[in-house]
Amino acid sequence: MSIRSQRRNTSIGQRLSFTILWLAAGPLAAEDAYELPVISVVDSALEDPQYRVDPVENSITAPATAALLKRAPGGNLNDNGPLSGIANYRGMFGPRVSTKVDGMHISPGGPNWMDPPLSYAARPRLEDLKLYRGIAPVSAGNETIGGAVTATTRSSRFSDTDAFRFHGNLDLGGQTANDGYGLGALLAGSNDRHRLHVSASLEKGNDSRFPDGTITPTEYDRSTYGIGYGFRAGEHEFGLDYLRNETGDTGTPALPMDIAYVDSNLFRGEYQGAWNENPIGGRVYYTEVDHKMTNFHLRQPPPNPQFWRFALTDERGGGYDLNTSFSLGTGRLAVGLDGNLSEHNADVFNPNNAMFFVNNFNDATRDVYGLFGEWQAELGGPWSTELGARYTRVNMDSGPVDASGAKMNPMIRELRDRFNNSNRSQDDNNLDLVAKVLYEVQPDLIVDLGVARKTRSPTYQERYLWLPLQSTSGLADGNNYVGDVNLEPEVAYEVELGLDWHSARGYATPRVFYRRVDDYIQGVPSTDPVVIAVSNMTAMMMGMMPQPPLQFSNVDAELYGIDADWGVTLTDRWRLDGILSYVRGKRRDISDNLYRIPPLNGTAALTYQRPNWSVTAEGVFYASQDEVSKTNRETETSGYGLLNLFGQYRFQKDMALTIGIANVFNRSYQDHLSGVNRVQNSDVPVGERLPGTERNLYASFNYSW
Repeated sequence: MSIRSQRRNTSIGQRLSFTILWLAAGPLAAEDAYELPVISVVDSALEDPQYRVDPVENSITAPATAALLKRAPGGNLNDNGPLSGIANYRGMFGPRVSTKVDGMHISPGGPNWMDPPLSYAARPRLEDLKLYRGIAPVSAGNETIGGAVTATTRSSRFSDTDAFRFHGNLDLGGQTANDGYGLGALLAGSNDRHRLHVSASLEKGNDSRFPDGTITPTEYDRSTYGIGYGFRAGEHEFGLDYLRNETGDTGTPALPMDIAYVDSNLFRGEYQGAWNENPIGGRVYYTEVDHKMTNFHLRQPPPNPQFWRFALTDERGGGYDLNTSFSLGTGRLAVGLDGNLSEHNADVFNPNNAMFFVNNFNDATRDVYGLFGEWQAELGGPWSTELGARYTRVNMDSGPVDASGAKMNPMIRELRDRFNNSNRSQDDNNLDLVAKVLYEVQPDLIVDLGVARKTRSPTYQERYLWLPLQSTSGLADGNNYVGDVNLEPEVAYEVELGLDWHSARGYATPRVFYRRVDDYIQGVPSTDPVVIAVSNMTAMMMGMMPQPPLQFSNVDAELYGIDADWGVTLTDRWRLDGILSYVRGKRRDISDNLYRIPPLNGTAALTYQRPNWSVTAEGVFYASQDEVSKTNRETETSGYGLLNLFGQYRFQKDMALTIGIANVFNRSYQDHLSGVNRVQNSDVPVGERLPGTERNLYASFNYSW
């Protein structure tokens, strides 16, 4: 271990230890626990209606867990590669959508989000994915300005007797579009006091094919290994878990480089119990990620060896959460403390020139601390409410940076010195407020009105990117960016009106929403002559056409739209279900649109259901998108429609086989949220949006015992 790694680990450990000791002196707490389906979209209000989608009953075949969000009203993903799908909800994506895996806030190890948070919940190990519909409650976590997603992986569970019994799960699947396969297994044993499990998963695939050729490189290789133990004594439960994630050669054609490896270790300890008949609980975790990427080992390298690049990046972090709830008035008050700490490094090298280096990020820290209270209550008669407030403290800092080019190039030297002499230590104090009112018009119809103030502080990329590069949390727009240490936090004001109608034969849950964002963080054309000169010089040296670089800045924006899911039972054996999503995102300060906003889209699925089998014909529809960002040089896309067919047979309650065909008519199409190809010598021209896959035959088998 290097001296810098030792210092980095000690720094994170000291900050976590101090936080844990401080929290241990106060009241412990936990949310009320309740069972959830495998995939669910839940409303955060008191009635908690759940919208269930079983992942083995649909035609989502991408290995990225974020692809399942397409099954949620308003949900989608930004597709930068087979394992690099980034959550997109109502037009906000990436760091604006709070994402937790097994209760942990995992900060990606790569500055371009090749390993987004949901990549740590591998599909073969996924137990549950939850998207908070609409305005997320303050209890969902820090910085939920764009929504909140939580993923839970499979684990052992306590039994009800002292006899030791075994249980587990097996998940297998494969598909033809990339000759890919995935498998996962959980082996567990437990009684009423002890539980123990081991788990593993493996996913591999070749380059994906589309009707006109092959998308290079889109191969992927990921494996995980986990072990966990739990102990229960009366009302008290303790758990310890460890997960190892190893991602090998994996393509990201929408980004400047591809994954050589992402190796991560996740450690988690948990407690759940009760205190004076009130639920209490807590969690503490530690994460470490080591990552290497290159622009030459999977894609065609630059013709000049002097422009070969590889980057070594790492993340060391962790977090905690403690919360409780108790009766107050006519309702229940939940209070809690939580936080996440992270430290990042990223260095760029040339394998053909040992003298070349760029300190992209050096000891860039981002520590987030939160405190919240949330009251849910019946107000009498048909009225109920949810009121919440959250205070968030964000502390950020960065070490000094350097680059080999600074020795000879005065412009690079000026950018380095300017950054190193700036006030890199930044602190933000943010306040979130949520108020919801529900009115039960009749037993099968509820009206939901919500208003909120939500905030988000800049990422370390947005504040500390000192040299014009493309380390942008996966924006993948092909632009060089520089940061601004003096960025202000984003502040959003939201209002939402929804209906929840459920009857014996049908349901519909439309939501209309409006979000006004002040100090929205967006790249704008840089006016700094030094930044422009360095960006142009780099492009010309690499044989590329210079493009105006962008600088992260505070602008004004707004997003509004409507989304819904719906369904109707036609007969005892036939049903029709679907979703509809529309969002409009635009700047308020100039005449331009926001980047990566999905067009109007929806699905409609007709299912024939028998006691142990079903078949479904599904239509997927996307409108054209011509309201694109000129600032990001975003291209328009055409609309398309696809037909998918799939069916499932259940041999018994916990054993199912699913077979399907996606894109039955082998149609060529481009998803607007897919990235733009950056790879030379591919069947997809450089600058063209990555296409969807060809006709894809797939099968999966799932067995739990």
